Amino acid sequence: MSLSKKYKVVLITIAIIAVCGYYSYQYIYQKHKSIDDLEVAFSGTAAVFLDKIKQDAIKWQNVIVELEGIVSSIDDKGFVCNENIYCQWDVNFLNSEIKTGQIIKIKGRMMGYDDLLEEIKIDQTKIINK
Repeated sequence: MSLSKKYKVVLITIAIIAVCGYYSYQYIYQKHKSIDDLEVAFSGTAAVFLDKIKQDAIKWQNVIVELEGIVSSIDDKGFVCNENIYCQWDVNFLNSEIKTGQIIKIKGRMMGYDDLLEEIKIDQTKIINK
């Protein structure tokens, strides 16, 4: 193989690696979807949602929900709604002004359900109205 053919093969190989690297990077580091962009799978009261979860928790795993309920307690990372739904704050709502006993409507992603303690965990929680 002559020197010019080797040079062309090396350039083509480098170009292919660069293109594959670029598209791999774009795929791996694509922008995360916000819960505002996703469709709501359930909208209603926290008590009704708990009943639905008890029937089939797997169906509701990793879906977006809108819940209305009463704030039971508040901590640094979130709050408890209706004494059995832990809502972890979205990063933009870390210091939101809510009070214990207040009725609120939230939107978040259902992360899991502990059937022993009958607790639901929701993350990326945003307050829709106070």
